[in-house]
Amino acid sequence: MIILLFLSVGKIISSYLPFAFPGSIIGLILLFSALNLRLIKVEWIMMSGSLLLKYMALLFVPIGVGLINHLALIFDNWFVITFSFFFTTLLILLSVGHLYQFLNKKEDL
Repeated sequence: MIILLFLSVGKIISSYLPFAFPGSIIGLILLFSALNLRLIKVEWIMMSGSLLLKYMALLFVPIGVGLINHLALIFDNWFVITFSFFFTTLLILLSVGHLYQFLNKKEDL
């Protein structure tokens, strides 16, 4: 019930935002915050969380079917997909590396 409550609150918040943002992500962020602030005990969601983790692979079946349905579109745009994959990975690696060096330098002072 707690996980569904946070999912519902996330979807409600998402419906009021002026831009599109997944309500499930907002709900996960809220649940993570509540767990970090110790407003909710891990034991309260352990049983339902482990059940969801047990069947997580089943939740990826619709994504796989969608990929197969749009395989021609993926093959038509393979260059753009590959370029964006490598470019964003490189961009993230560089930004995290520079941020780490910046924070580590401040810590040494």
